[in-house]
Amino acid sequence: MARQIIQKLIDDLDGGEASETISFAVDGWNYTIDLSEKNASALRGALAPFVDAGTSVGRGSGTWRPGLGAGAQRASRADNQAIRAWAAENGYELSARGRIPTSVVDAFEAAKKAPAATPEKRARSSQATKTSAPTKATKRTTRKKAAAAV
Repeated sequence: MARQIIQKLIDDLDGGEASETISFAVDGWNYTIDLSEKNASALRGALAPFVDAGTSVGRGSGTWRPGLGAGAQRASRADNQAIRAWAAENGYELSARGRIPTSVVDAFEAAKKAPAATPEKRARSSQATKTSAPTKATKRTTRKKAAAAV
């Protein structure tokens, strides 16, 4: 069975045939609009004084997802592999797959920012970690204190 899908853009202003989809943002909200060449030119002309007077903050990726704020980042596969390797060398027990606890990622980032240890300090710390039991990444929980008996 053959299937042919034809996508036709309709101008969102006048209902005629649109030639392009324009993306823009105002007050933190992203919008798209399908416009003909005439209406797209009119939109760009209307926005020109504001664009000229404004400050460019770069282009967005266009892949907004709920839960990821402006500062949030997802680690790449290479980052995750580096974090897992570092965690194994430093006594954290992690599964080969799944989410890496934030505490481990934070410790990894702190270790990257810390100054490099001298060879003799590294030798002492590696001997200390070999003799101590590995630390498991655990979730911190708060416990309520029991009420005192009167």
